[in-house]
This record gives sequence, structure tokens and C-alpha cells, in this order.
Amino acid sequence: MDRPYAHHDAHHAEPPERDGQRWVAGDELLHPSTEAQPRRRQGRSLGFVVLAVVAILAVFATGVGAGLILDRALATPPATNETSGAPRVLDEVWALVHDHYVEPSKIDDRQMTNGAIDGMLETLGDEGHTRYLPPDQVSAHDETLSGSYVGVGIQIELRDERVVVVAPLDGSPAKEAGVQAGDVLVRVDGQSIAGLSIEEVVARVRGEEGTTVDLAFERPGQQALVEVRLRRTKLELKAVDWVLLPNGVADIRISQFVRGTSDQLTQAIDAAEAAGATAIVLDLRNNPGGLVDEAIRVASAFLPPETTVFKSQMRDGTETAHLTVATVPRTDLPVVVLVNEGTASAAEIVSGALQQNHRAQVVGTSTFGTGTVLNQYSLSDGSALLLGTELWLTPNGDQIRDAGITPDYQVEQSEDAPIFVPITGAPVSDTFEQDEQLAAGLAVLRGEPPTSAFIPRGGCLRCD
Repeated sequence: MDRPYAHHDAHHAEPPERDGQRWVAGDELLHPSTEAQPRRRQGRSLGFVVLAVVAILAVFATGVGAGLILDRALATPPATNETSGAPRVLDEVWALVHDHYVEPSKIDDRQMTNGAIDGMLETLGDEGHTRYLPPDQVSAHDETLSGSYVGVGIQIELRDERVVVVAPLDGSPAKEAGVQAGDVLVRVDGQSIAGLSIEEVVARVRGEEGTTVDLAFERPGQQALVEVRLRRTKLELKAVDWVLLPNGVADIRISQFVRGTSDQLTQAIDAAEAAGATAIVLDLRNNPGGLVDEAIRVASAFLPPETTVFKSQMRDGTETAHLTVATVPRTDLPVVVLVNEGTASAAEIVSGALQQNHRAQVVGTSTFGTGTVLNQYSLSDGSALLLGTELWLTPNGDQIRDAGITPDYQVEQSEDAPIFVPITGAPVSDTFEQDEQLAAGLAVLRGEPPTSAFIPRGGCLRCD
């Protein structure tokens, strides 16, 4: 499986000039459905809690992705800087292979095409970003970013090498069949899932809308397996969960930036304020990114209108400032943002925007460091080229690529300390007290610097 992407309309008007820069307000964004996701760093352990919604792509289980992606439907452009002789040489090699290779049965035109394209793109050095998507991967990417998917509606987590249900989604086939939080998935369609990765489990559970899948669970305190037959259906993807902690702080977690994430956040903030919340912990840990217009709208929920959320820089050095959206309801509650190495791209945009606009303190560890903006070009056979065409920068103009967002309070999470995952409507478990980064964030909101934190930068404890 691969990462999800979307398309753009190439016919856009030039934006107006402002203070020597091109600028775009969030509602008029040139790239209205941009995907922001991380590059893979070799030899680096992300140490995530692996969390996935069954039937979405494995990107949301692994937490790694492939860069900031513009949402334009671009036709294949003519080659304006074609290297002399290169296409002819490729044709010659292609013909020689077909005419003379000793084992013609080994010749696979599709694999040769993919390999040639991958080889060309590899020479650019934009590893994990600029790349080619075969036709069979493009449509699956679009489905995930749409904010809905076909599945059975269970949120799962890998605990001690066992696939545990975090929660069934409200209104889903799993919820209606009685699947419960804490159930351990052991079989899919009669086959054991022992030793399988989250990605492999997701692949077995997902399928065509209207088809069925048989799942077997172990339930704590019960000897017999819980066996259910579920019909796959189209479900809305839940990207935001929240709970009100005993201290009156709303713990709001955004797991990814898909269509509708900002609306879900607005609903969560409204509900939290109605419940008496006095502050917000915005948890962006292990968030692999998503659509940049949703990131802008999420930032707009905390920042004044016409505030710079991020900047994009073209190859000629021209910068475009992307601004908050005035139509998004805004909260004035104090905010702390939690991040870690799994916080990437769109999530980095939000954390950097709130930090550099002095709206929130950031607590945790340095983020992943995604910074390439990819443009998706549709090709003639249904495949697509994802080409790095821009860099994205923080409001202060800092390049995030490879550097990430540096927290105001550097707080490591011990390997044996669980990351608390809020589930809307569920009781708050005692595990929230064991989450060291969450505890540090709550201390910052109280005006008490975390005792074990390394503080790399100065600043206020409760920014306004």
C-alpha cells in the first residue's frame, strides 16, 4: 500500500501582491486539498504508538508518508527542457531488451516502465518525496483523503504484539455487533493473524463495499471467542477525539488531517467549552499529516484572521504566505500542543503556526521534519508523478525539512509510559496520569515548568 494523494485544478489566477510576497487566504488557497506527510528517515526509530482505523491505508498505522502534496488536476505538460538524446536512448534500450534479451519471459513492460521512472526520480535526491504512483495506487489514496472509507469501523492498536480494539466507531457495523474496547483480534476469515503487522491486518479486514468479513476476538474475562460477521460499509473517518480531564482541561487529539477534520475540531471545542473546559491540550503526536487546507482551518480555530500559518517557497525563491480563515470559529482558551517524532507535515504546520505566532507552547520532542511540497501530475495511463515543486516554511521563514519543529519544552516519553489516547464519550482512564508528555503539558498550563524538561527556547508559559 502507499500514501494517499489528491488532484489540483491547474487553471488558477495569480494571487495579489502583499508586502512583496504573494499571499493567499485560507478559503482561497491555491492548493485547496494539499496533503502533508512525512519523509522516512533511515536508521531512525520513531517509537510510535501504532494506531489505525481498520480499512484505511497503512500510512495511518505506520505514521510515515511522503511530503506536502498540492491538490491540482494537472494534465501531462509538454517537456520544455528535454535533454537532447535522452528519450531516443531510452527507446533504443527498450527495443534491444525486447529483441535480444536471453529470457524473454522475464520481460515485464510495466515493471520496466516503473523501474525506469523510479530510477530517474531517484537521481533527484528527494528521497521519499518526489516519486511515481502506478495507476492502481492513485484511487486508493484519494479515498483516504476524502474523509470516508469502506470498512467495519474498529480502531485498533498494537499492544505487546497483540491487535487490541481501542474503540468501535459510533454507528459502525462493529459497534452494532457488540465489538468492545479491549477486545483482542485473533482471526480474520478463519485465519490467525498472529505475527502479522498492522498493515497486513488492515489489508485482510478491508475490502469491497457490501462484502462481509468474519472476525474473532478474545475478550478479557471470557473464555469463549467473540465471533462476528460484519458487512463492510462506507464510513466517515473520525479524525478528532476528546475528553475532559479531571482538572478541567480538554484533551483534544487530532490523528490525521482529512476532509472534515477542522469541522470535527470545531465540534470538539464547542462541546469542551460547554462542559466547562478552562484550557486545551492539543495532541498532535504520531499525526502523519494530511490535507493542508484542513491544517490551515485547524490553525484558524486558535489564531486571529489574516495570520500567517505557513509560507511556501517556489524554485525561484518567491514566497506565498498562507493565512488563517476568518470564517472558522475561534477559541481563546489557553492551549498547549503536544508533539513527537511522529508529528509530521500538516501537523508540523499547525504546531509551528501556534508556536511562532505566540499562541501556544509546544511540549514533547522534535518533530519529523517534512518540508517538500509535492505537485501531483496526472499521466496518460492513470498513473501520477509526485514532483517536489516547493518548500514550506514556518511563519518566521524557518525551513522545516530535516529540522522539524523544536518544542519549547523538550520532554522525552519513557518507553514504558503509554501515550494516552482520548476517546470521545468514553470514561477517562487512569493511564492519562502515566503519560509523561501530557503531564508536562498540563504543568505548563498551570504555569509550572516541567521538572524534567530541557527548555531550548524562552517564552511565555500561557501565550495569548
